[in-house]
Amino acid sequence: MRKLFMQILTGLLLSFSTVSETAWGDEAKFRFANNAPETVYMMLFSRTREHWRWPSSNKRWILNPGQQAYVEAGQCQLGEYICYGGGNQSGSKYWGVSLDGKKGCSNCCIHCGKAHGWTLSEHPDPPTQPHMIDNGPVLVPATD
Repeated sequence: MRKLFMQILTGLLLSFSTVSETAWGDEAKFRFANNAPETVYMMLFSRTREHWRWPSSNKRWILNPGQQAYVEAGQCQLGEYICYGGGNQSGSKYWGVSLDGKKGCSNCCIHCGKAHGWTLSEHPDPPTQPHMIDNGPVLVPATD
């Protein structure tokens, strides 16, 4: 009886680990060019999983004026919908869904497994058409 129980338990554990591996394993790449005259602080927000953020809930990426860089939403779920949000230090301007992730936006989200780029300017929302991107330097996360 114990042997049968252990076989069933092992089978269940193996099936859960297989499901876990197939549900994860992709990334979404966001490339930004900061044409605004000020530093923009950036985060990525999952619209599929509640309260899920990149780089984390207490960190954000820093994009200085004139800087071009890319960030990744690593280990996202296949098909997951991810949006970028940014804001200036004073909180008076925002890009995408903003730093709190609560603003609406047009064309600031992509699905896991995709890559797009945006140019951030004084306009608070990105251009209507994203473009495909190449890899660039990784931004350094900063703690709040």
